[in-house]
Amino acid sequence: MTSSARTSTPARRPLPLYKRRRRRIYAAIAVALAAVVGVVVWTTTGSSSPAALPGFTISVSQGSVASPDSIIESQSSLAKIIPAHLHYVPFEAGVTAIAEMKSGAVQAISGVGNPPTTEAIGTGVGVTVVMGWGFDDDQLLVPKSVTSPAQLAGKSVAVLVGSSEDYELLGYLGLEHLTSQVKVVPFSDETAAGAAALSGAVGAAYVYGSPATALLAKGYHPLVNAEQIAKLGIPGLDVIAVATSVVKSDPALVQAYVCAELQGSRDMTGPQAARYLAASSAVQGVPGDQIVAATKGYPFIPPAEQLYWLGSTLHDPGSRIVQAYQQTAKFLVSQGRIASVPSAAQIAAHIDITFVKKALAGGCPS
Repeated sequence: MTSSARTSTPARRPLPLYKRRRRRIYAAIAVALAAVVGVVVWTTTGSSSPAALPGFTISVSQGSVASPDSIIESQSSLAKIIPAHLHYVPFEAGVTAIAEMKSGAVQAISGVGNPPTTEAIGTGVGVTVVMGWGFDDDQLLVPKSVTSPAQLAGKSVAVLVGSSEDYELLGYLGLEHLTSQVKVVPFSDETAAGAAALSGAVGAAYVYGSPATALLAKGYHPLVNAEQIAKLGIPGLDVIAVATSVVKSDPALVQAYVCAELQGSRDMTGPQAARYLAASSAVQGVPGDQIVAATKGYPFIPPAEQLYWLGSTLHDPGSRIVQAYQQTAKFLVSQGRIASVPSAAQIAAHIDITFVKKALAGGCPS
């Protein structure tokens, strides 16, 4: 017998079959539980990240006159309050912009006038006016010898065919009882209308911008302008319009957009206007000094007059803009562009003051 005791480990006996099966069941349950926990963690953390922002395409005019949208586009701090990926496309013509909205390519239009908006309403396009933008800046430019409306009798006046200007001019002539005494000559663009007056082919022109500048340089003077005609009861209102589908599906986005529009309007007309306007030169494609000069006197609709034109109650059939669109509809019927004049209630259903009213009351991010 040795001095050290020998030890031995008995051989391990195999587990019974029922215990092996039980272990496999427990393992499967553990795997399943781990998967469930993973899903729960993902849904409470990974899926709580912000949803992808929607796209929001705005049709914006370029040139020497800035807009609230050009202020938004050039000020990232203002643009970021709109919960969307903003995209801008050039505003070529109101009719084109409305067609783009109808197709879904554009969600908002900055500064669309009476005839395109009224035609859209009359033909069932889903468009909603959410804010006033401004008046047209056209002037009825006449020779020095013409100093009163009555002296237009027997003369011809050039105007952009089928436009807000066309509507305003015809309305003004009607107010002055000159409808049958003045020949309105339509042109496909304002440059051609102004050139016709310069050449003597017509006696006067209702134009703005470069054509107006050229006529003023030749001694013509304004007999009346679009803002004055508006106050006579024939308002040519340029507005901010949003696709009705977006108003219904994402009112928070529309509210933020109107808040940004209102602030942009204040920035471009306030004490620091020159700084904001100069900064917008890159997006407008015009030197800053030209934008400051051209925008300074433009007849925008100020915040204090928004509800004066759009109405003080939601879908107000008696609002000034509804009256203006009904007048415009008569003009469109005469041109064969719509079949009948929509009722005041039908038009009012496309005017939503909810967003601008809230913005005016301070319901915007500070």
